[in-house]
Amino acid sequence: MVVFQEISVQEVAKLQETQQKKPLPLIDVREPDEYAQVRARGSRNLPLSLLDTSSAAGQGLPQDEALYLMCRSGKRSARACEIFAVAGYTRLFNVEGGMLAWEAEGLPLG
Repeated sequence: MVVFQEISVQEVAKLQETQQKKPLPLIDVREPDEYAQVRARGSRNLPLSLLDTSSAAGQGLPQDEALYLMCRSGKRSARACEIFAVAGYTRLFNVEGGMLAWEAEGLPLG
């Protein structure tokens, strides 16, 4: 069962540019030391190692709005999408290629 869709880093960056009222909910699930070294502009850190269904539900993010998850390459964020799905989130997007793709495209860093 697929609980999320894939989205490219270019599509995420474009959405960030066009988002008017509030920041795009871009969640980086890498560990804090990885996040401190390099991160996508506008992302927030929620390490996969600390994520479970109750912590996912407690993030204050509307469960019916789009949520974008990324990691280093896309594997951990796919797992995070599954956790958010179990917690009741319905519009989940895994950022293809993660930070490796983000940096390779020269997209804005935070």
